[in-house]
This record gives sequence, structure tokens and C-alpha cells, in this order.
Amino acid sequence: MSVITMMEFSPSSRKQFENLLSQGYVLLEFYANWCGTCRSVTRMLKHLETKKCLEIIRVDIDTAKDLSSQFEVLGVPLLVLMYKNEEVMRIGGSLNFEEFKLWIHSVDEFKELS
Repeated sequence: MSVITMMEFSPSSRKQFENLLSQGYVLLEFYANWCGTCRSVTRMLKHLETKKCLEIIRVDIDTAKDLSSQFEVLGVPLLVLMYKNEEVMRIGGSLNFEEFKLWIHSVDEFKELS
């Protein structure tokens, strides 16, 4: 199993962000530094392993307001699964690993997630 790749979005990485979104599955994690629940979700995602390669891009809503607006982020934490520039699904609020697995398993490519 390979560890999932995680990167932090910044305005200077916009081109890389757009490139990653066009290539395959990407999980966007919208968060805020002041949000305790967001820190719990981030810890859960950092420990995630899967057979599929999944990029996770962390987006701070306080520093990326335009991107937060583009994705209509109304609260954090918010996870948005993208596939080739299209939103597949989203889930918001507090969730543990078991809840995350139930959510992500609805996409066939991630059935092996353990």
C-alpha cells in the first residue's frame, strides 16, 4: 500500500492545482486553522492508506477565499472528491475513519480502502 500524497494549496500553486484536478481523483480538504474538527479530519486523512493513488489538497478557507467561493464552501471541514475537473461528491462536518470509508466506498475505485 502507498501513502496518499498531501499538499497545501497556495495562490502560487494554482497552476499545479489545476493540473492535478485534470488528471484523476483528487480529494479537496477545505479547512481553517482555527477549526478543531478540521484538525481531527486532517489527522485521519494523514493516516489513510489505499492501493489507489489519491492526491489530497488542503485548502485554507481564510487564505484561499476565491477557491472557497468557487467550490461554494459554507462550512468546514469539507471534503470534495473530484475526478478530472468534475465534482464526484462532498461531505462536510466531523467524521471518523469508519464514516469516511463508508462515504468513499460509494466510488468503485476506492472499494479496497482499508
